[in-house]
Amino acid sequence: MSNLNPDSHCRPAALAGSKSGSFGVKVRISMSTSSKIFQLKNFGLPLIRTVDDLAEHTHLSPQLIRYLSYRANYLYKRYEIPKKDGTVRVIAQPSRELKAVQAWILRNILNKLSSSDNCKGFEIGCSILDNAAPHVGANFILNVDLKDFFPSIKANKVYNIFSSIGYSKPVAAILTNLTVVDGRLPQGAPTSPKLANLICLKLDARIQGYAGPRGLIYTRYADDISISAQTIKKTMNARSILGQIIASEGLQINRKKTAIQGTMRRKEITGLVLSSNRVGIGRGKFREIRAQIFSLFTHESSDFSKVNGMLSYIYSVDKASCRKLWHYIDKLEARFFYSSAVGQLKRPLASLPLAMHPAV
Repeated sequence: MSNLNPDSHCRPAALAGSKSGSFGVKVRISMSTSSKIFQLKNFGLPLIRTVDDLAEHTHLSPQLIRYLSYRANYLYKRYEIPKKDGTVRVIAQPSRELKAVQAWILRNILNKLSSSDNCKGFEIGCSILDNAAPHVGANFILNVDLKDFFPSIKANKVYNIFSSIGYSKPVAAILTNLTVVDGRLPQGAPTSPKLANLICLKLDARIQGYAGPRGLIYTRYADDISISAQTIKKTMNARSILGQIIASEGLQINRKKTAIQGTMRRKEITGLVLSSNRVGIGRGKFREIRAQIFSLFTHESSDFSKVNGMLSYIYSVDKASCRKLWHYIDKLEARFFYSSAVGQLKRPLASLPLAMHPAV
């Protein structure tokens, strides 16, 4: 993967969105064509100089590419999902053709670019465990939620990404049209998480620049920011500075979901519970899944797919708890040998005995 310099993004002087999805741009920094070609090759990115080039790479007609670009705002199905706080999250689901092009852009362009080391969400090989583990042993944790994360990121910042890696103004504009809706990142497009991570390179660099020299640990999982420290003073100072940095980057903090967790309170990051020496699902979640497993054997429940999904998730983030749960399942299978639940729960890497599973 190639690293993007967050300060190298070209910044259009004007980027006016329209319902058709087309826009005009003026770029402050210009690069020669040969320099752009060299930069694209250096990044290992597809050489796209025209709509025809993009059509050839995606195996679509130039007419369809133009249609998807100019009519992108009309090619989303919008619906709302209720949040816990009573508000709604607007999901914009792209059409099948547009989603296919976005998937190609993600696979062949965006995933070849590196986000910051602090970014743990929606990155290949990273998980919520990678986001929480660096904070193990901290006395205090500051969790900050970014409000309306994807819709807060405007088209000009998306354009800057495509322009800064070497694509010409027309190509960068088309790629931007294909990945934004109503001038913003849509929540529901496959390209949005990676684009958001790349756009947040500068945010991550600024926060790490503050946190690192002060002995603070900083990670970000999409819109969830976590900073850990050993003293309450450092944590409070970080909260103040963090607010200034986030506001200057054009983002907002969701105050309702911002909290400091100290020595007298359970510490939790992206759904995982931290102790002084480990991270896992926590006792509450462990008891919950144990109860659901028991209900399967007593025929009070038959939702095997849900429990199997939870077991798979627990295996990925907390193998110690997974071992305990499978020891419990073995006991239940011996006790309720006549139950239809026997054999219905699937071990991770089911072809191996638990003792042979790697890293267990």
